[in-house]
Amino acid sequence: MSKFFKRSESKNKVTAKTGAQSRACAAFIVNAIENGQSFNTAFAHFCMKLELDDRDKAFVSEIVYGTLRHRRLLNKSLEPLLEHKIQKRHSVVKSLLLCAMYQLIFMRTPPHAVVSATVSACALCQVRSFVSMVNAILRRFLREGGALTHSLDDAVEFSFPDWLYKRISADYGDKTKDILINSNEHAPLFLRVLTDRISLEDYLKELDRHDIDYALNRYGNSCVEILQPLPHDAIPLFKEGMVTIQDLSAQLAAPLLNISDNLKVLDTCAAPGGKSAHILSLGKNINLTAIDIDESRLKSTQQTLDRLKLKAELKVMDAKDLSSFEDESFDRILVDAPCSGTGVIRRHPDIKWLRRDKDIESLCQIQKDILNEAFKKLKTGGILLYTTCSILKCENEEQIKDFVKGHDNARFVPVSFDDTECDYKQVLPSAHGGDGFFYARVTKI
Repeated sequence: MSKFFKRSESKNKVTAKTGAQSRACAAFIVNAIENGQSFNTAFAHFCMKLELDDRDKAFVSEIVYGTLRHRRLLNKSLEPLLEHKIQKRHSVVKSLLLCAMYQLIFMRTPPHAVVSATVSACALCQVRSFVSMVNAILRRFLREGGALTHSLDDAVEFSFPDWLYKRISADYGDKTKDILINSNEHAPLFLRVLTDRISLEDYLKELDRHDIDYALNRYGNSCVEILQPLPHDAIPLFKEGMVTIQDLSAQLAAPLLNISDNLKVLDTCAAPGGKSAHILSLGKNINLTAIDIDESRLKSTQQTLDRLKLKAELKVMDAKDLSSFEDESFDRILVDAPCSGTGVIRRHPDIKWLRRDKDIESLCQIQKDILNEAFKKLKTGGILLYTTCSILKCENEEQIKDFVKGHDNARFVPVSFDDTECDYKQVLPSAHGGDGFFYARVTKI
């Protein structure tokens, strides 16, 4: 048990120090992300260090994600309250204040609880000397109305880094504001029902039986949107492998491979395994090889397949070099390429602050290398599906157009969306739809 953590005798009540723990944990995570660490790494480390339970973890996650979504605007609102610059070695103090302001403005947590717990968290964050300052700033913020200071600059107002705002604006013009708004929303929860095991109708009855609100969509007969927050273990038949969590846009990918029985398929960047599992459910006797450069992430693919009772050959391999397959070739290849992740910011708001403009050029080169290498392994007449969860044109339409132009034996296989055929399709994040996603199919002649 952490020396910082103390529960009361009642299981249903926690001491004030527990509230401080959650705030300290959130501040540590935000501060770590500010210094280049990923959310997943920081979250796992600090939640373990402070021994938070599942309920506390959910609370911390909400604070961190919300603070990252609105980081620039919160900073703009905090700056007039700071009488002295906070030095870098004490930067966790600023993270504490930003997290507190997010709670006061967006979570509507009782002000006395936020102020008290945040002040107490100073000791856990090893900045006890800032207690008076933190207390004074938060009380002044509340005294002056406890509201955001808005900006006419959309990059600030919607809390996007300038470089990313400029790229999105250059690519999408008057659509930019909608993209920013939707990227800052909470992401919907979509399920993919394994209709080879349970019919959609029967699964909806299961949801009704558990009084879970849901909605259907116009794409396919296996996607359900859950309209209320729900942890994995509360999703009916999730543990039994009858349903899996997968965004709507991601669910639209595997069917574009035109899977039929007895095909040999390669998934070049497979982790965490959602699309691999979907491919296997679309035909019989599918010989699927799933590779990924990251061994730890490939383990998550194996876990996904194990839960769904599916089998594939998994290999740790860099998709930029497939020479170890020697003379092997594949009927279908999925290149779900490493990308900026700019289409899934609503799920991973840390992307806004971890990505750098200089990263885009190197990502585009990796995508190009993987496409070229994968195409060598595609059988004549086969289909290669190129997808990303990016919305940047340089990673998507420009990338695939350059690829086809550079290969005399490559041709687009049109994709159909909303009864319209096109060589490729860009989906943008939407309030009632899926994440930002790109799809393009090519064949070898």
